[in-house]
Amino acid sequence: MEIAEEEIERTAQEAVKAAMIEVGGELAYEKARADQLETAKKNLEEENKKLKAEVQKKQNQFFYGALIGGAGGVIVTSIVFNLAMGVCK
Repeated sequence: MEIAEEEIERTAQEAVKAAMIEVGGELAYEKARADQLETAKKNLEEENKKLKAEVQKKQNQFFYGALIGGAGGVIVTSIVFNLAMGVCK
């Protein structure tokens, strides 16, 4: 009876050990995968910041271009109008 109990205990310990090894391997894999995803997330956040900066720069360029174009249009129109008024006199 004692031998059977020892054999049962030994078998149970081996089963637990095998389960722990399997679970440990899965945990290591999941941790490595989580680390890779975290690295990818950081890279994407940096890329997102760069793209937002570029968009802001393009918006500023568009605004200043429209401002300069509008002011230039007013100046050209004023000159043409004044020349036309001078010719008509």
